Amino acid sequence: MPDLVEAVVHVDLILACDFFPLEELAAYVADHQGWRGVPQARRAVALAAAGVRSPPETRMRLAWVLGAGLPTPLVNRAVFDLTGNLLGYPDLLDPEAGTVSEYDSDDHRELGAHTADNVREECFEHHGLTVARLTKLDLRASRRPALVSRLRRARARGLRRDRSHDRWTLQPPPGWHGPLQL
Repeated sequence: MPDLVEAVVHVDLILACDFFPLEELAAYVADHQGWRGVPQARRAVALAAAGVRSPPETRMRLAWVLGAGLPTPLVNRAVFDLTGNLLGYPDLLDPEAGTVSEYDSDDHRELGAHTADNVREECFEHHGLTVARLTKLDLRASRRPALVSRLRRARARGLRRDRSHDRWTLQPPPGWHGPLQL
């Protein structure tokens, strides 16, 4: 597989299906150094992330990390308000910058899903998070420079925010029994 991004997409899918834990997959790749494609497999495993729920999330994360050179974000991590209510599981979250990146697939254009996305975005922003929304057009190679620029601007906005207005946390409330990552 000549494309590193697509190799990572496949590794993330393997992790999502719970076929192998990441450590076992990394050990397998390390044990087969002489095989063709192992250098790329090693890079793909190093870039893989647990909790990814779709190939576009992986592509978006890699545009964030490889394309824009930004710190590795959390993937589908629970975010709470300061009273312990779950705000949601953003696709990507840069906790330092308070920046969320959300991928909207084609089904998000349906009125109900689009409305729910708007409410969710407003909720995140109300609690002090900066939101960037992406679609499949944004992930096309021809649009990569514009996407990288948008992601960097979103993170810069997040870093400039007045943190005294943040009303979100990654700390689950006492007694939380839900997943911290989807």
